[in-house]
Amino acid sequence: MMCKVQGGYLVQNLKKFIKKHNLVLPNYNEINIVDLMKCLYIKCGYNIKKTKNISELDYIIPNNKHYLFILSDGTGSNLINKLDDNSILKQNIKKNIVTVFPSTTGCVLTSLVTAEYPEEHGIWGWFNYNRELNCDYFPLLFSDRKSMKPLNEFKIKSKNIYKSESILKKLKIKTNILFPYYICDSVYSQFVGNDTDRHPYSNFLEIIELIKDICNCNKSSYTYLYLPDIDTIEHENGLNSEVTLNKLKEINKLITELSRIKDMTIVFTADHGQTEISEDIVFDFDKYKKYFYAYPSIDFGTASYYIKSEYEEEFVNEFEKDFKDKMYLFKTQEFIDNKIFGKGNISDYAFDNLGEYISLCKTGTYLINSPETALYLGKIKGNHSGLTSDEMVIPLVVINTNEKL
Repeated sequence: MMCKVQGGYLVQNLKKFIKKHNLVLPNYNEINIVDLMKCLYIKCGYNIKKTKNISELDYIIPNNKHYLFILSDGTGSNLINKLDDNSILKQNIKKNIVTVFPSTTGCVLTSLVTAEYPEEHGIWGWFNYNRELNCDYFPLLFSDRKSMKPLNEFKIKSKNIYKSESILKKLKIKTNILFPYYICDSVYSQFVGNDTDRHPYSNFLEIIELIKDICNCNKSSYTYLYLPDIDTIEHENGLNSEVTLNKLKEINKLITELSRIKDMTIVFTADHGQTEISEDIVFDFDKYKKYFYAYPSIDFGTASYYIKSEYEEEFVNEFEKDFKDKMYLFKTQEFIDNKIFGKGNISDYAFDNLGEYISLCKTGTYLINSPETALYLGKIKGNHSGLTSDEMVIPLVVINTNEKL
């Protein structure tokens, strides 16, 4: 069914569209990544109301002296399935769960540390727009999108951007956050965890030694380990490439080594997966910029558009003409009404920072959602932020190191 909107046409029934294109309609009443984080934080003494989903996860995830939560960026269930059957990751998958939408790192990592859905915390993706500050910015980089200058040069503080609080600053047990050295002290990392809890690493050997030291301590602990490698490699080489599989095998070996450390429950998952890219969609910013009061936000697979009211009809018509059968345009309210961003409790902050329209790329394509076209043209082999099962379905791997594997 099509709905006429000021001379253009938009898909009206998002649920039917998702079914027709074999996409994932997030059902957050089923176990998802936010439920997983709530379960882990409850085990670490944080006060969150238990639900049926959390109770089910509580049964799957054994209590232990130490908890190690590993987030491997871009390592969806589709990738784990490529491992040998005797690999430690594949052998210890307890179930597949869904991530949050948009399936992009800045959004999901914020859901991890806040235990909130995107509709609550309002960090939508790699690109964001802040309506109150009239600022196009990168949430993870904490920098202005147009000038690339740090936001603090515009007198914008962390609390102006990250409205929700990180639970990692509130846990009752010893908390450790292991980040690659080059992001360990970033503004976003400071939002995630206290200075004394964050520890940099340069390689997998350092990770092993850090975690051994943590577990040799008499105190109970919760450790969050972030592994960015797979996502970057997939973007550059594709998820079916040899280099991607080799890195996955290295991570599998890392988990094998960590599993030898006693008194620890290891929980391994991903923020999202990726899908193979075969076609670039070039966005003509020179043509479209007159329609915008802000740059398109979110990411390269899903984009939010901020359209001046007087140009809405023209924008819709031109979008339909330029991107027919490559991108699909929806009213943002369709996503909200269908609870794609959470359970239906959207915050004012999250709502205000979305545009009037959202597009989804056809599977196998991605939108160069930036004026710097040359930086991306022909260079992206894998991508995410959409609603395909490759992007949305993630593994829940659980290992009790006190049990014989």
